[in-house]
This record gives sequence, C-alpha cells and structure tokens, in this order.
Amino acid sequence: MSELVQPLEKAASVKMVGGKADSLGQLIRNRLEVPPGFVVTSEAFQQMTVELKQSILEHFDELRVKTVAVRSSAVAEDGAKDAWAGQLDTFLNINRAGLIENIEKCWQSADSDRAKAYARQKNLKAGPVAVIVQAMVNGQVSGVAFSVHPVTKNPDHVVIEATPGLAEGVVSGTITPDNYVFDKKSGSVVDRTLAGTKAHLSNEQIENVAVTVQKLESYSGFPVDVEWTFDGQKLFILQSRAITTLG
Repeated sequence: MSELVQPLEKAASVKMVGGKADSLGQLIRNRLEVPPGFVVTSEAFQQMTVELKQSILEHFDELRVKTVAVRSSAVAEDGAKDAWAGQLDTFLNINRAGLIENIEKCWQSADSDRAKAYARQKNLKAGPVAVIVQAMVNGQVSGVAFSVHPVTKNPDHVVIEATPGLAEGVVSGTITPDNYVFDKKSGSVVDRTLAGTKAHLSNEQIENVAVTVQKLESYSGFPVDVEWTFDGQKLFILQSRAITTLG
C-alpha cells in the first residue's frame, strides 16, 4: 500500500499527492516546522478498500496523536494563477474513529457544486484529489501571511493577518483579523490595524512569521500565501502556496 499512503515528508509528486501535499513535503525537507502527517494519494481516490483502511489507520497510529486535521489536496491545485483553497473541504479535530469517514468526505468534496463551478470558471479539470492527514495543532494564535503585499503589490512588504485560535475564520473571511505590515528592508512593522484593543501577536512573533515567510518565498521562487499557527512560541507552517492575486 506504499504507493497509496505516503509519509508527508516523502510527498514529492503533484500528480500523486496534489499541490498542497507536495508543498508541505518540500517544507519538511527544508526543515521548516510542519505538523507531521501522511497523504492518501490520488491513486486511492474513491477506492476505500479494507487494505487501504488498514494502512491509513496504521499511519494514524504512528503519529501518536489523538486528533488530526484532514484536508483535500487536488492534483490540479495551487498553481501560480489558480488555487483551490476554500473550494475543497477541510475537517479539524478528527479522531481515529472518524478518520475514514472524513477522508471519504474530502473525496466527495471534489464533486461538489462549488468545486465544479470553480473548475468551470478557471477552465480547469477538477480530477482526483489526494487527502492530507496531519497531527492537529491547537494553536493559540493563527493566521495567514503574504510575502508580497497582495493589494499594493509592494515586494518589500510582508502582510500578516492574525486571530486567536485556528486560522479557518481568517482563511474563509468570516473573522476580522489583526493586520500587520512588516517592511523587509527595515526589519520592522510599518503599519498595524488591530481587530480589538490588544494585539494578537507580539513584535517578536510578527518578526518570526515575516522572516519565515521570506524563507518560504526564497525556497519557492515566487511570492507565497502562507497559513501558520503558534503553539506557545513555536511557529508551525500549515501550508504555503503561490499568491494568485498579483497577476
């Protein structure tokens, strides 16, 4: 079953593991802090056999965690111009008993009206999806960051959005986050807009995110849109993809 389920650190073929898992595999190999996990490859798409279930549960047990995040990773996703973020389903805090069911839900999301409409709009072929299973990191502060300002397109500005808890609300646009602009040249915050009366990130955490995002941009060779979380003072990268709004 090795071709059907792979440790995330070995994920290296977009055709097999999708754009999201391929990116995470690269991050792990570049020694970035990424939650450990595995990927159910596109070869297994919608074919949940007894043998596959056994392999998935064995890989889950090897993680030695109680809960995981289950995310779709489409073979056609996350290019320089298009990204399937938000089109395919993500399930959080999934335990062993619910793992197989939620992997199947990820498969089903590839056939949703939302995914089909996006594919038509972007003239893409949805195709099969791989599924990422990662140890759940219950970060105290999470968000997204852009290595180039996504609105002004200033290449010297890293934009960081942050909110308490998990980043899903920021990603979906349902939560108003703190917004920080970090200048690469001066190494300092040049603008901040807070959602409340107190900042969600310290200056040290802002710098940590900004420096890490610049590393990811360098590794990738293009501006990146990064999802991150802090567990205590430890920064985890949850995913990294191209910024598709720069044109």
